[in-house]
Order: sequence, then C-alpha cells, then structure tokens
Amino acid sequence: MKKRIISIAAFLFFQYAFAINLPKDSTKLKQNNIEINNEKTEKEIIKERLKLLNEKSPIDLVCNTAVENSINSYLGRNKKLVSRMLGLSPKYFPMFEACLDKYDIPLEFKYLAIVESALNPRARSRSGAKGLWQFMYTTGKQYNLNVTSYLDERQDPLKSTQAACQYFAKLYEMFGDWNLVLAAYNGGPGYLKRTMAKTGIYDYWELRPYLRRETRGYVPAFIAVNYVMNYCHEYGIEIQQPKNTIGKTDTITLNMQIEFSILSELTCVDKEIISELNPSITKEVFPKNTIITLPKDIMMDFVINEQSYYSYIQSVNQKEILIDESRLIYVVMQGDYLGKIAKENGVAIHEIRKWNKLKTDKLKIGKKLVLFIKKDFKTVERKKIDHPIYIVKQGDTLWDIANRYDGISVKELIEHNNLNSNHLKPGEKIFLPTS
Repeated sequence: MKKRIISIAAFLFFQYAFAINLPKDSTKLKQNNIEINNEKTEKEIIKERLKLLNEKSPIDLVCNTAVENSINSYLGRNKKLVSRMLGLSPKYFPMFEACLDKYDIPLEFKYLAIVESALNPRARSRSGAKGLWQFMYTTGKQYNLNVTSYLDERQDPLKSTQAACQYFAKLYEMFGDWNLVLAAYNGGPGYLKRTMAKTGIYDYWELRPYLRRETRGYVPAFIAVNYVMNYCHEYGIEIQQPKNTIGKTDTITLNMQIEFSILSELTCVDKEIISELNPSITKEVFPKNTIITLPKDIMMDFVINEQSYYSYIQSVNQKEILIDESRLIYVVMQGDYLGKIAKENGVAIHEIRKWNKLKTDKLKIGKKLVLFIKKDFKTVERKKIDHPIYIVKQGDTLWDIANRYDGISVKELIEHNNLNSNHLKPGEKIFLPTS
C-alpha cells in the first residue's frame, strides 16, 4: 500500500514537471485553442444580442453567417463609418422616427438610411439615385419629390423621408413581410415579384440565393447596422461629433431670389452652413418662394430686418440668375473703364449700366459692379491687388475707423466702399484705400 502511494505521488510529480516544461509549440497550440474558444463565444454573444433585438421588433432580425459577416465588416474596416453615424444620428433619427411612426413603419427602418446614404442628404449613386433614401428620379416623382434646375427635393431630409415612409407602406401592402419590403426597396418591386414567380419561393432567406448580389447583401447589411448601432459601446466605438454643430433651426419663405453669398453677407452665416441646412438647393441660389432653413437665432434677426434685407438685395441684384450664368461682383481697379470691363467679361456696356443703375460712365476705384457672366465664357485673369480690410465691430463708426489709420479720411472710406450711409453693421468688411 505504501509503495502504491509513492508511485501515485511520483506520477503526479512527473506530470507537473512535464507541464511546466512544455515546448513552445505546445504553448502556441494552447493559445490557439483559447482564440478559437473566444471566437465561438463572440458568435454566441452576437446571436444572443440579436435575439433580444428580434424580440422587440416586428422585423425578422435573424442571425446567420451572412449577417455575422456583415456585422464583422462594420466592426472592422467600417468602424469609422459607425463612429460618424453615431455623431450624425441625433440630427436625423428623431425626424425619421416621427415619420415612421406616423405611417406605422417599424422604427428600426431609421437605420436603413445608413445603408443607403451614410446619412448624407447629398449622396448620389452611380445609377443617379439621390438623397438620404436614394430615390431615383421617376420614383421620386411618383411620391411628389420635385426636381428642377435649382431644386432637388430628393435631397430634402424631411420631404424625402415622408416619401420613403409612403413607399415602405406601399411595399408592405404588396408583400406583407418586412424583409421582402427591404429587398423590394433595393431591387425594385417588379424585379422581386418576377423572381418570386419564377422560383415559386416567397420567403426572403430561401429566395436570397436567386437574387442579385447587391440585393442578397442588403438585408444582412440592414440587420448588421441595427446590431452595431445598438451595441457600439460594447466594442469601444466612440462618437465622432459632426464638424458643424448648428442647434435649433427655423424656416421662412423667401419673397425673392437670393444667392447663398448675399444671404451669407446679410446674416453672417457661412455659406457652408447655409448649404448644409438647405441640401435640396443645387445651384447656390434660392429661387423665389423657396422655404429656407437657418439657425433659429439668426432667423429671428432675419424676420425683424426682412424688408431692409429685401431692399438691399434689390439694390445689388437687378435680375434673376439664369441657369447658364453666374453672378460676379467686380471691384473696379486702377485703369478700368466700362468698355474694358465689358470686353473682359463677355457682356455689353449697356447691360452693365442697367444691372448697376449707373447714371454716368465714370467709375471710382473700389466700386463694386454686379456682372452676370455666361458660364462657358473665360474671363481675363486679373492681376491681384491686395486691399487691406477692416472688419466692423459693434459700435464702430466711419470716423473711428478713419482715425485708426494715418492718411485716411471718412470721405475716402465712403467713396472707396461705395457707401450710401454712415450706418455700419458688425462683421461688415470695409476696404481701406491704399496709397
């Protein structure tokens, strides 16, 4: 008995000694085994999380290899995209959810705009689809999205979302299954009906192998985006805040045509922000009777000064800009005269007089002229002359500015900037006369 106990002790000792002296290759094998186990655990976690999402949704959010591959793509090479979407979602999702709820569409459809456009209202596909929901021209027309030379309502976030919800509701009436609605939205209802009739299959996942490659990947991508947007923090994905944080906005209907540049000058709002807030405008010109969006605090100022703004616009803009031309502000330089300016810009002298209400052909250096140049006309390159500029501050007067610089008088400031009054606005640019 004693001998047997010693033998067992010896066996255990040699087992321990063998274990701590394992060769490096064997250790590597152990590590690989752990990695394999971790991979299986991750799949189980994804499956459990999707099950939880599925229980709360009328959409069949299944977990299969295609969905797992799409999830891994968003958590891998598309991780930065998810980070940007987290930053943009507060801007669009509340509006999406309100529209989806109105038309009794599952709220999870808000994630479809990420698949379609990455939340870019100016997104354009190779086939010509545009906007957050990527409407083709003909489909957009069916849902009252207006497209003109200056305007494309497929790029209007609210109007295109309303149209998309109407389209989703119509597709659900046709197919009665949300996964088939998604497939029809991507491939077209006609194409999906033909494929179903040809195969005799009416379940999306059974039908999937017979669909085009893009439509095969569409529903898995939608489910994957649902997953990563709900569980992004579990993967350490940080929110990338958008470049411009605008806050609350308001709208107003314009009584006349206004260019982005003039509106920017009047409101002190950057053209980039005006463009971002009004993505449906395509030519940097607001047509007459257009509803425009501006920051709420700026809009209050616009309403208060609306009539004076329109008076100013009329003074600088005597005609509507045609689609084949652009408006140019020409600053008169030393040696300029009407004939020279007209020739260099491909316009007639009488047009310059008419556009600028000139009573005389005599021009002062620094005077600003409005010209309407044909887009295909190459203007003569002008030698650049730097004019010192002063930005008006609150409470500034012309007398204050003149006294800041030696040899400049109030009269020179008025003439050099073609001013009609001594009233100055904060942010206004005053060109200083050069010797």
